[in-house]
Amino acid sequence: MSLKTPTIAIRLLGFSAKEEETFSTVLAVAREKGYRYSCLKPGCIQDPDMYIVNSSELKAIADLSDLHPGEAQPVLLIGKTDIDLPYQVMPKPIRWRKIFDILDAMIDKRELLLTTLSAHSAMSVHERRRHKRLDLDLTEPAVYERMRQQPMAKGGILIVDKDMHFREYVAGIMDAYGVPVTLASDERSALLLDGNNQHALTMINTSTPNVDPYRLCEGLKRQNSGLKTAVILLVDRHFEYKLGLGHKVRCEGFLVKPLSRRLVLKTIRKFMQLD
Repeated sequence: MSLKTPTIAIRLLGFSAKEEETFSTVLAVAREKGYRYSCLKPGCIQDPDMYIVNSSELKAIADLSDLHPGEAQPVLLIGKTDIDLPYQVMPKPIRWRKIFDILDAMIDKRELLLTTLSAHSAMSVHERRRHKRLDLDLTEPAVYERMRQQPMAKGGILIVDKDMHFREYVAGIMDAYGVPVTLASDERSALLLDGNNQHALTMINTSTPNVDPYRLCEGLKRQNSGLKTAVILLVDRHFEYKLGLGHKVRCEGFLVKPLSRRLVLKTIRKFMQLD
């Protein structure tokens, strides 16, 4: 195999914290040849390149069905399952020396598919509501009903940062969409600006001085009650995201800096439902 440098982002589903730590440690090992692998931390909203799923956890299988990954996001099931699923299976116990061969082969196939799709200038992306799914939904129907009833906020994007560099960067990307991008440098001005504009998306740089990102998120969500809004934290690789607190204040999650133009645009299009 020729030397390959892309880092493949993996989403783990259905594993304990200790198991996730083992996966992250093993897969992050430096390799002379083959792909590099990185496991996304809980709360990270970056789209994965592939999934590794604990097939013995019903909730994980339900989540996988809800995500409905296509061929461009391959899935490796760890352990056999009684449910007939169209994914590759690696039996338990895991043979760690073998897992790289399996992952590399799956990603080789994925890269070939992406190259073929790119040549045809089109990539089909699954939309969950347009496909049949396993009857494993563990979410209360009232949650979906509330989501359907909430209109999208129309105030554009709010950037909370200590300087204008990232705001200018995002504004340049959004020029073609006609989406306004506003800057706030502290919590008070962020809440005041949002109170006037009702931003659909707020991105908070957690290194901004004197800003508690969780408290600010809670305040933004409270004053936009009844509207569909999103708050995303922009963190460095050493930031410890508090998953429980994030859920409590209804934060959508985080992205790890530095951010590529492709990731910024993909994230904004996803949360603001831009065409």
